[in-house]
Amino acid sequence: MNRHGLVSPGRNSVCRGHSSLRSVRFVLLAALCFCLSCSTGTDGEDGVPHDQTTVMGTLLLFEDVWNDGDMDTYKVLLDEGFTFYFDPQDVGGDSDIPPSWGYTMEIMAVTNLFNAVGAENVDVDLDLSEVTEPEEGVNTYMVRDVPYEVCVYVEDEFDSITYIARGNLDLELKKVDDEWVIINWWDKASLRLPGVEETTWGAIKACF
Repeated sequence: MNRHGLVSPGRNSVCRGHSSLRSVRFVLLAALCFCLSCSTGTDGEDGVPHDQTTVMGTLLLFEDVWNDGDMDTYKVLLDEGFTFYFDPQDVGGDSDIPPSWGYTMEIMAVTNLFNAVGAENVDVDLDLSEVTEPEEGVNTYMVRDVPYEVCVYVEDEFDSITYIARGNLDLELKKVDDEWVIINWWDKASLRLPGVEETTWGAIKACF
């Protein structure tokens, strides 16, 4: 896996290696991505705390840290036994993507991503409108089919490209000391529209 490469659009994408990536400030067009990020650990416009005391708060915090590049918070959002599962159609191919990876590889890949392109060039939007809270006494909970859109803007000495990933994610969370942590994440690619080149969240991470 080339941890410093670029994501080629589409499944089983080839990471095109370049010697360096420059972080450039860039405001994505609203037509491409609309980011609903909030300040880490604060209340959003809906008054929901962005913390780990509720499932919704944990997911809002998850979205925040991806938009802010806050790796310290990301590390505590994930359980030490965390596993990320790639969409099956991303596995293998020219990029040699594995079926899954654990906590250490997740932290390394996401750290490398932010170091390479800068947090200001990553926008993540989750549709959390269908998320519900577990009943009292439930300590393990599944959140299924959360739609996502991820935009990553990359510029190197050759060109500038915006990579767009759309799909759904399943997350399994567990409650530890009254705080919810993420123990499993399944990436699920969306249906491809004819003539539209997209990738997945997992395929983007795998290139770093």
